[in-house]
Amino acid sequence: MRARRAAALLPLFLFASAACQDELAPNRASSASDPSAPAPVDPDNPVDPFTPAPALPPGTALPDGGVVPPPAEPPYVYVPYDINHVLSTGQSNSVANDGKPILSTSQPYSNLMFDVGVMTASKCGGDGCTHYDEPAAFVPLVEGDSFFYPVETMSSGLANQTTKMGLALGVEHTMLVSLHGRSGNSYLCLRKGSCDWWPTKGYVQPFDDGMRQVRDAKRLAEAAGKSYVVRAVTVIHGENDHYAYSAGKPAFPMPGTDGVSTLDDYADALLEWQRDYETGVQEITGQTVPVPLFLNQYSHWNDVPTSVIPYMQMDAHLRSSGKVTIVGPTYVLPYSNDCLHFTGPGERWLGEYFAKAYSATVLEGRRWEPLRPIAVTRAGAIVTAKFHVPAPPLVFDTTRVDDPGDFGFEWYDESGATPAIAKVEIIATDTVQVTLASAPTTGGRLRYAYTFEGCAGSRTLARGNLRDSDATPSQNGHELFNWAVHFDAPVP
Repeated sequence: MRARRAAALLPLFLFASAACQDELAPNRASSASDPSAPAPVDPDNPVDPFTPAPALPPGTALPDGGVVPPPAEPPYVYVPYDINHVLSTGQSNSVANDGKPILSTSQPYSNLMFDVGVMTASKCGGDGCTHYDEPAAFVPLVEGDSFFYPVETMSSGLANQTTKMGLALGVEHTMLVSLHGRSGNSYLCLRKGSCDWWPTKGYVQPFDDGMRQVRDAKRLAEAAGKSYVVRAVTVIHGENDHYAYSAGKPAFPMPGTDGVSTLDDYADALLEWQRDYETGVQEITGQTVPVPLFLNQYSHWNDVPTSVIPYMQMDAHLRSSGKVTIVGPTYVLPYSNDCLHFTGPGERWLGEYFAKAYSATVLEGRRWEPLRPIAVTRAGAIVTAKFHVPAPPLVFDTTRVDDPGDFGFEWYDESGATPAIAKVEIIATDTVQVTLASAPTTGGRLRYAYTFEGCAGSRTLARGNLRDSDATPSQNGHELFNWAVHFDAPVP
């Protein structure tokens, strides 16, 4: 695996809060590190996790004699199947802790779940589940399934919005969604092979649960004379590993599941996760269709000022050539009062955001890119950030998201004498200009949606006000603007 480039430039953190016990790693410790101080650059690996995409059109000549390369090939060209299976995993938000009220009680299209429910595991406790409920049939996809209690997961939002978008493209796309997440689990416990402290507990390993779902779905599809394919994996995760990092005890580096590689950080883990799902699925189904992994960018840390997880997620997105895809951040969604768990409306809305990325990738055969910076430059006191904007123009929106100050932008000066931000403005359909009170004397970092300052409900997360103008129609009446990702970009 790649050397530790992402972690090398990300900040250190304070101790984890006891208010988040359901998500904490098994071994937790405290650290008194300065949460605003970036970790030192590894002199052997100075590459920064912020990897700008070319701002110039493909084919443009570059000063070094090269040219801007063409975009990477899309993951695959769409081939229709009768049943299109999506596997879902993650921790508490994947199984919809606090996902109330239940909203999706009827199926408007032909989307499916197993007769045992969206979740096949049962007899679940704080760490895992001890029983796999073998399905005997497909039934219409609705909500109200239980992990701890009946909830609205993001499954119906994902499937129904995808079908709606497919029909607009002239594509009929019946989805089967099954969920095998586990509340409070780290990557180590969710991945293939699971964590080493489980064997005596009799838990159904989450990854194995997912592979059983594939075998059972294939069996039921064949019995019904239907063609079947696994299209994707969705992941709602990051909390547990965030707490481990913020406590100064990350699980990384860890041995890879292949017995040869080493995972240096959470970004490496996401790449491994996708590879293991794709390999496992293809061994069972015989399909050559790839299995990309979609995830939301983690927005809801609620214990320390900032987190490494969002930037490692973006690192995996940038390195994966479309195999690992960030759907977008989630600071705009409604949360329960712990600033940690989505409500039922938040789950359904999140599912529709997953559907946009899924539809672009699977139905249209194009790479999904969230609203993210592709180039950040400075001239004196003027910092200019150019963005990839899915649906221009850019907008500062203080109605839907409370302004944390400067629309969520922050400047960090590596000299420690950080000048204040004097002004933030949109100067083009894809460009934001930040004017500092004085010109920095050294390099710095432009940050966005970087700092969490306290929990008082869904409008106080680490957040920002920058969005695009996406008018994609929603199945459930939600606004589906794309909001700018959390970022921490170096600026010379």
